[in-house]
Amino acid sequence: MYAAAARRLLLYTRTGAGARVPPLAVRLPSSCYYSATAPSKSPPPPPPRFPTPKEIRRGLDQFVVGQEKAKKVLCVAVHNHYKRIYSEPSSNNSSRTAADCNVSTSGNDDTELEKSNILLIGPTGSGKTLLAKTLARFANVPFVIADATSITQAGYSGEDVESIVYKLLVAADFNVEAAERGIIYIDEVDKLAKQVGCQEEWRDVSGEGVQQALLKIFEGTVINVPRKRSRDSTSDGYVEVDTKNIPFICGGAFSDLGKIISERHCRSPFGFGTPICRELRDHALTNALVESSLLHDIENDDLIAYGLTPEFIGRLPITVGLTHLTEDQLVQVLREPKNAIGKQYKKLFKMNNVKLHITENALRLIAKKAAARETGARGLRSITEGILTEAMFEIPDAGEGKEKIITVLVDEESVGPVSRRGCGAKIFRDDGALELYIYQNNIRVPGLIHGPKRNVIFSFCLIVVLSAAKLWVYHTFHCFSSVYAWIVLILCKANIFTQ
Repeated sequence: MYAAAARRLLLYTRTGAGARVPPLAVRLPSSCYYSATAPSKSPPPPPPRFPTPKEIRRGLDQFVVGQEKAKKVLCVAVHNHYKRIYSEPSSNNSSRTAADCNVSTSGNDDTELEKSNILLIGPTGSGKTLLAKTLARFANVPFVIADATSITQAGYSGEDVESIVYKLLVAADFNVEAAERGIIYIDEVDKLAKQVGCQEEWRDVSGEGVQQALLKIFEGTVINVPRKRSRDSTSDGYVEVDTKNIPFICGGAFSDLGKIISERHCRSPFGFGTPICRELRDHALTNALVESSLLHDIENDDLIAYGLTPEFIGRLPITVGLTHLTEDQLVQVLREPKNAIGKQYKKLFKMNNVKLHITENALRLIAKKAAARETGARGLRSITEGILTEAMFEIPDAGEGKEKIITVLVDEESVGPVSRRGCGAKIFRDDGALELYIYQNNIRVPGLIHGPKRNVIFSFCLIVVLSAAKLWVYHTFHCFSSVYAWIVLILCKANIFTQ
């Protein structure tokens, strides 16, 4: 009461004795009035900076080979998602202050940004899981991988969809705020397609039923998940987790989707196009690269024809198609990324003080075998493991002296042709055995100097050393020049005499 009278007296003295106090000044709340006269508080701290799409792309290039289009789409989607999350607190505070002061705001400030889930479609070994893992590592958020084949509809034997959020909470060390900003990757989504032979009166609890159960958590809802369990496996109550800010990345091989897309491209409403469609459905496409390239032209109708429901596809607005890795890209997977398979095995052998060398032709042959099996990057590890199994069995028990293993070499003979297995990695126990084997078989090994070239370099270094010694003797012993000239003269005369 006294504060209101003081404010009216202040306005009265400023406007004059005869001036009338405007009624708006009385209706203003005290918070808005003092904000105009009192010194302004320090501004809130700016939101944390999230990497730009190009910075995320550079991080992905260090671990993932190829898939340029998929990298761009994922970088933009993840950047926009976390930019929306980090800008929400400031926007909410500003809107709340404006509402208290009855200040009209523009329509853009009231716009709510929604998340966009992602669907990755590509053959096995193309890098779907690795892309999701690398994104979570670069974003520094909790990450969990769930298997869609183990989920069933609520009330049936198997895991419920809520168990996926519980796994994310465990990965976040039961920090709800961190879990609500994590990333969930659901693998084998193509196994959730409708079963063709399922009758209408039967419930598809592991296919269409799971699709319906995933709709809510994809869109964003509050789920009650158990807290941290004690030793006697009893949960300490429940905690609410909001999935509104959790991006869901779904992946699947969708093996026969290329046939559906090719059928759509060649579809004719009537006439001679009908037998062509049946022929495309009966005969598989022989070229895997051509089939995977069709995934860039995928549409929602193709996914519906495959067996996914329209509601499920609508919750995954971003669809990315991944292609088969070529032979050159498979060679890059073996040696270039940070976690390259070749680097992993070299580090494994280095723990026992053994050097591992793989020739360029062997790398090319391993990639050719993996491409023939159509297993992608996953086939590289199985092939390499089969080649090095015998060496990894012998190395830990090798003693010192003559029994000690010094070097292991993988060449073309170790890998073998595409149709059959090779002889395995070659083990060398002597110091010069590897160099002698390379020189005799004319093999080029990265990191080692080739035999003839090594002799040339050694001869050149010897000539340089002898020339330096000759100059030092000339400057130190002045009589050496006359002795050297006399020796040269004797040799020349001896040469003339022999001729």
